[in-house]
Amino acid sequence: MKSLVIAAHSGHELLLWKWLRNERPDFVVLTNGAGSSGVPRLDPTLANLAGAGANWVPGVVQPVADAQIYRALLEGDSLLFAQWLEALTTHVLAQGIDCIVADEAEDYNPSHDLCRLLANQVAVRCAARGHAVAAFGYPTVGHPSPPARLSAEQHLMIELDERELQAKLDDMHGYARSFGGQLERELDGFIAEFGARAYGRECLFAAQPTRYERAEAALAKPAFETFGEERVAAGVYRHVIRGAHLQAVADRLRGPAR
Repeated sequence: MKSLVIAAHSGHELLLWKWLRNERPDFVVLTNGAGSSGVPRLDPTLANLAGAGANWVPGVVQPVADAQIYRALLEGDSLLFAQWLEALTTHVLAQGIDCIVADEAEDYNPSHDLCRLLANQVAVRCAARGHAVAAFGYPTVGHPSPPARLSAEQHLMIELDERELQAKLDDMHGYARSFGGQLERELDGFIAEFGARAYGRECLFAAQPTRYERAEAALAKPAFETFGEERVAAGVYRHVIRGAHLQAVADRLRGPAR
């Protein structure tokens, strides 16, 4: 099976540590990781991909700063996202990609949700052109191997032995330490909540349409809205990205395929 991974952020490749080594997929990243610090994080990701034998294809998607995605969402400008969608679809068809793996939409970060939306729409467009692809997602902030989902949802699972798990955890901690700040706090928080052994299983779940593609309201306020409101109140951001901004992009990206 020939696979393509679409990740929102640098560092997400570490969540697929063993799977990448087994499958050696093509890999694209939407952002260069330059968040509030302004420091890009691409170089370590390129080293991680090279070590895993994965193939980074920046000619398909050239990563941009997070701020560029946020600005486009706030302004309702879907041009960049439409260009990515077309380039990704063309790559999948030209390279005979059989499987697309991407971040899940977890209402945590708008770039993650956008990533899932793009991956789903690539699969839709390829199917419309006579090329069906399997599509899977992986948790980026939730439990990496949630028992309830494993018993209820179609999935693929890769298990790591003790040596592999330790190497993966070492790489994750090393990556987080090299940039510190929020990354380190997030990783420490996830391991405290889920336990290190949870990362000994890499689970890919059959992709589902996002709520934006279904035009459904969120059951609860997305975490990225709450975070945005806090940052606006602190004077860091001027505007809050809402689910409605992603809904507007989804409506535009779905247009040509209907």
